[in-house]
Amino acid sequence: MKHKVSTLLYIIVLMITIMSTISCNDPRTYDQYRGVSLQGWLRNDTLTFDIPRQWEGNYQLDLCLRAARTYPYRNISMIIERKVINYKQHKKQERTYNDTVNCEIVNDKGTLVGQKGITSTEIRQPITSFQLNRNDSLYVTIHHIMSRESVPGISDVGIRLLKK
Repeated sequence: MKHKVSTLLYIIVLMITIMSTISCNDPRTYDQYRGVSLQGWLRNDTLTFDIPRQWEGNYQLDLCLRAARTYPYRNISMIIERKVINYKQHKKQERTYNDTVNCEIVNDKGTLVGQKGITSTEIRQPITSFQLNRNDSLYVTIHHIMSRESVPGISDVGIRLLKK
């Protein structure tokens, strides 16, 4: 009986060790989506993401989209404004960067690109890589710059911050 108990404890400790090792290897420091109306994402509907303070290091910012089969275009163009905020000696310092992103949603064959779900697809596209100092935080805004005022078929827009 003692042998069975020690074997069981050994297996439990091994499982906990493996799970903790796997969970520490996730490079994501921020991963968030904002929902938009499937009937139409309005041009002046700016999505905002307030990313808390980060450790120093190299980071990659990715754009994440969920689009339905009803999306009427092949791609979507957006402006992503990234504001890096740092507090040095009790003074707030800000640096602002703008990226124009053109994200393909429907390929040449007329099918949705990305990880396909039942009624929609999820697309992840790298935007930029950059360096952050310790305690830098980010404020990111996203809005579309399509010719139509209202763009239907986009259900969620998100960003993902990865530490390299």
